[in-house]
Amino acid sequence: MAEESDAAQQADELCALQAIYGEEAVRVLEAGPGAAAYAFSVPDAAEQPRLEVRAHLPASYPSQHPPIVELECGLLPPDVLTGLAAELEAMFVPGEVVLWTWLEHLRERWADLAPQKQASGREEPAGAGSDADAALAAELQAAELLGGEGGAAGSQAQCRQHREGDAELEAALAEVAGTVVHAEPFTEKRSTFQAHLAPATSMKHVEALMELLLQNNKIRAATHNIMAYRIEQADHGTFLQDYDDDGETAAGGRLLHLLQMVDARNVCVVVSRWYGGILLGPARFTHINNAARELLDACGYIAAKDGKGSGSGKGKKR
Repeated sequence: MAEESDAAQQADELCALQAIYGEEAVRVLEAGPGAAAYAFSVPDAAEQPRLEVRAHLPASYPSQHPPIVELECGLLPPDVLTGLAAELEAMFVPGEVVLWTWLEHLRERWADLAPQKQASGREEPAGAGSDADAALAAELQAAELLGGEGGAAGSQAQCRQHREGDAELEAALAEVAGTVVHAEPFTEKRSTFQAHLAPATSMKHVEALMELLLQNNKIRAATHNIMAYRIEQADHGTFLQDYDDDGETAAGGRLLHLLQMVDARNVCVVVSRWYGGILLGPARFTHINNAARELLDACGYIAAKDGKGSGSGKGKKR
């Protein structure tokens, strides 16, 4: 019975990882009960240098034993790799799947450990990405996104006409307007990403968040505004949850999977992407989900292992 449960949890975990990172990013080396093995690249397979991760899943995972992990990076000393493997093993709790937690931990650690890229390997001049980030951030700030004054006035007038007579939406707009949080935008290969979120306990809150965001000309002009929400229905022990790809096929479903994986509750998250002309392939899903995850974490929506995650969305508006 335990073996059947382990096999089912392993299969569910694989589906969730593929939904979050993309099927191409989760390489299945072996499949089947007692012989499953996966490979991942951190930060992704297109980066140099990168950390190669192989996880071998015993038949007794996750009920009793953790995956056996192998880490490989020719530019990191063996003692660093050994230390990273020990950190991963210490995170395992019997009965709980752990691969997503491992990958996110490695991504965070990689930011500090990654050897410097060779200048010849850069696709853009030094500082080009940060300059684009700063320019977009300044433009969003100048537009006064939640709009008391300035650039969104025309859109606000149209929205007022559209919702005239909808008292519930008017009330939801008033509630959501003071709670929206915006992450700093970042640029990868000329595509810019920015996450936004707000607490949501009803569909009117979801509708209000989208209306407020789209009042901003820059966000409205984004190539995609990918959205997902997850609202707890405490009386029924269920969740009201859904997503919108906004033309980025499968991105919304992956975003919702992220909310489910981290057990984020009563929140709506939106990731805007401005396409810059260079195809990113499966890496775009990683950037979208990483943007959302970092903002969810900063705002307390990701529950810590000790249960101290608040989920209250008390982060600072940026």
